[in-house]
Amino acid sequence: MLRDLDKRVPGAPNFRYREFVKSDVALRYDIKNEPDENQWRCIEKIAVNILQPVRRKFGRIRITSGFRSVELCLKIGSTSSSNHARGQAVDFEPLKFGITLCEVIEWINDNLEFRWLIAEYFPRGWIHASWRENQNIKKLKLKDKDHNYEIVTIDKIKMLYKKD
Repeated sequence: MLRDLDKRVPGAPNFRYREFVKSDVALRYDIKNEPDENQWRCIEKIAVNILQPVRRKFGRIRITSGFRSVELCLKIGSTSSSNHARGQAVDFEPLKFGITLCEVIEWINDNLEFRWLIAEYFPRGWIHASWRENQNIKKLKLKDKDHNYEIVTIDKIKMLYKKD
């Protein structure tokens, strides 16, 4: 079932469906980036369980990457098994001046359920969050400029942020 892209996500009134499928790369290369019904349900769950609580706590946030079709994932150098291709991941950044990625990551870690929470190109990058029904293992990772991942603790993230 298709969604009206201009409508707000039920339970996450600060987000419209359009924000989750917008992709300049998909437009540039004429790649279809349309979730199926199961993927839409996953998108709605991540909006309700991650993004709306973050929005309430920290103010406006920008989704930098939501759903990605398999073709889009491959075009940008990701994999066909990406959580983005399932509708189970979102990349975002806070927009309110003075709110740091570290603050948002720490709050999510302490207050929400998630599968993976990745500080990408920390401390100036963005946050990747994934959420799966009954499979939220609450793991933190750092991703560096060479696409290396390291499982970390919140204390390590806070320490790295203080160094910068």
